Amino acid sequence: MMHATLSAVPSLTGTPRDVSTVETALPRVHDAEESLRQDHSDVFVCRRDDSPSTLPAAPPSLVTLYVYGWHNVEPGQLSWVFPSLRSALDAVRTMRNAVQWCVVAGEEWPSIDAARAQGAVLVEQLG
Repeated sequence: MMHATLSAVPSLTGTPRDVSTVETALPRVHDAEESLRQDHSDVFVCRRDDSPSTLPAAPPSLVTLYVYGWHNVEPGQLSWVFPSLRSALDAVRTMRNAVQWCVVAGEEWPSIDAARAQGAVLVEQLG
């Protein structure tokens, strides 16, 4: 069995950083019942702490789907706001006539060109 002790790890800047603070950010684990332990194994069964996480939930990341190219119909440019990239991609996949479209981060864009200029385009289908 190999044992290693880490007290400092070099960072990208070359200066060592203390990893003891990393341990405090990880979820706490507790030893499992004695009946689950096996002395001849290197696998240890543990239980995670059941207390709720103290990390705040990530805010929803709204996206806007712009459809600007169509097959067999020409309704012009249309846009919809979705709660996530996944839901926008699911929606555009069901639109069989949508052949040119893009999904941009956020909902405040006045046009596709404004979103492109700021680098907000997440996914684009050019046709």
